[in-house]
Amino acid sequence: MLSWTAQGRSVVKPRNDSFTSGDTVLWRRNEDRFRLVKTPDGVMAAISDGAGGAGLFCGPWAETLVTRLPKSPLAGLKALNQWMDGFCLTFRAEYAERSKATPARHSKFIREGSFATLVAGWLTYRQGRVMLRWLGYGDSQMMVFDRTGRQPVLAASYPTTLSALDRAPFLLNWKDMPREASLHGGEMALPDRATVVLASDGIGQYLLLRTLASLARPASATGMLGEFQRLSGGESKLGQAARAHRATPPPCVSTELATLRDSLKSDHSFAGRVRALFDKGLLANDDSTLIMLDIDLR
Repeated sequence: MLSWTAQGRSVVKPRNDSFTSGDTVLWRRNEDRFRLVKTPDGVMAAISDGAGGAGLFCGPWAETLVTRLPKSPLAGLKALNQWMDGFCLTFRAEYAERSKATPARHSKFIREGSFATLVAGWLTYRQGRVMLRWLGYGDSQMMVFDRTGRQPVLAASYPTTLSALDRAPFLLNWKDMPREASLHGGEMALPDRATVVLASDGIGQYLLLRTLASLARPASATGMLGEFQRLSGGESKLGQAARAHRATPPPCVSTELATLRDSLKSDHSFAGRVRALFDKGLLANDDSTLIMLDIDLR
């Protein structure tokens, strides 16, 4: 018997900032978007993080990406290009029209475009197994936790290295062709008891670092754990974050997942959890979007 639950929430950064436009003070909006939808044989989940530091209309562009995403998996650069060809020019025309009354904004939009990440997962049940097909572009994250043992184990992760989170990612833009080197994806059979997490970079980085902080720390650690130990001695933003997590008492991953899952019951509770983690210095001041899919196959 198969049972699964799917929950998602998105909140603006805990310490929001404002800017002036003429005589009006405007607060920055959440540029993240997410989507959860049933498919004929499972569920599709996606997150797009609109980049606030470059381009214009990045939130609407992120919304276009998740809204237009098909219920069947996209696989490979050709499929991604063909999909984007169906709406890029329409998006450009609509938002060029919206910005034409302000020449400087119009020029910036045409020159720079709009930037956003995309991470998506398609879960299907077939031949007695739950299969996950996934796609990633940019630094929004995907993690698979195997819950068949006493404690959840990180069975898969995208990006596959911490160093990928420590450098500026290439993003999808309506005006540029996607880069094959920046597109990642795959397929895996999920454990009988699993939790699939999709997250924007801040909250995803938090969960990944908490998971790594829970592991033993042998001197000869390799992979992500080795990166975690090396980074915690550095001064990059990710290094400072790794050091903060390393200095915090090791978490119980099962409790960590349960607390995050419980916070997704409402926007208020998720915002409260994000604020608490930010106040502890364990979460960056960024928009936070989180999807958790729990699969139990008996």
